[in-house]
Amino acid sequence: MGFLWFQRGAGRSTPHACLEQNTTWDLVADIEKLREHLDIPEWQVFGGSWGSTLALAYSQTHPDKVTGIVLRGIFLLRKKELDWFYEGGAAAIFPDAWEPFRDFIPEEERNCFIAAYSKRLTSSDPTVQIEAAKRWTMWEMMTAHLIQNNDNIKRGEDDKFSLAFARIENHYFVNKGFLPSDSYLLDNVDKIRHIKAFIVQGRYDVCCPMMCAWDLHKAWPEAEFKVVPDAGHSANEVGIAAELRSATEKLRDMLRK
Repeated sequence: MGFLWFQRGAGRSTPHACLEQNTTWDLVADIEKLREHLDIPEWQVFGGSWGSTLALAYSQTHPDKVTGIVLRGIFLLRKKELDWFYEGGAAAIFPDAWEPFRDFIPEEERNCFIAAYSKRLTSSDPTVQIEAAKRWTMWEMMTAHLIQNNDNIKRGEDDKFSLAFARIENHYFVNKGFLPSDSYLLDNVDKIRHIKAFIVQGRYDVCCPMMCAWDLHKAWPEAEFKVVPDAGHSANEVGIAAELRSATEKLRDMLRK
C-alpha cells in the first residue's frame, strides 16, 4: 500500500498557496504525524526533486522509522544549485525558455532573481502574483524533460497550479530551505547510512544537475546509484520511471525475505 500527500499550501491542501507556518521542519512533522495517524510502525520513503530534499530531511530526523529510501533528481538545496537554475547557469542550455523568466524582472534587480521573484510573488497585487507565478513555473516546466513535454508545459499556464508551485518553491529558496547550513543534508548522511537506499539520476537533468546526485553518492556510497543516460529531470521519462520501479521492487523483495 502506498500513500501520497499534499504538502502545506499545495495541491488539495488549504489554505491554497499559503506561506505561513510553512517550513521544511513543519513538513517533516506533518509526515511523522501522518505515519502516527495511520498507525504505521515504519515505512519506506520515496521522493524526487524537492521530494528528495524532504525525504532526506525526514529520514535524517526519524531514521528509526524508515526501512528504505528511493530518491530521484537529487536536490540538496545548496546555494550553487539555486544559482545554477535560477541565476543564469541553466540559461546556457535553455536560452529560449530563460528569456521570458529573465525579462519579467527589471535589469536593476537581476543580481538575484530569487529575491526579485519573491517580491512579486508576495505582492499585494494579485495580477502581479499570477504573472510572476506563471513565468516562474513555465521556466521549470520547459526544462524538466530531456525532450520538452507539451503536456508538462501546459501546467505552467494554469493560474491556480502556478501560484502554489511558484510561491511555495520560491519561499523555500529565499529561506535556504530552512536548513541550518548549506551542506546540512550531506553532513547528516551518517544518520541514514544503514538504511537501504537507491539514488536515480538523469544524466541530462537541467533542473537538478547531476553534480548534486554525484555529491550525495560520494558521501553515501552504500546507496545504490543509477545514472539514466538518456533522461532529464522528470520521473515520467521512460528510463527514470523504469529505474524507480526497479528500486521499489527491490525494496519490496527485501521486506518479503
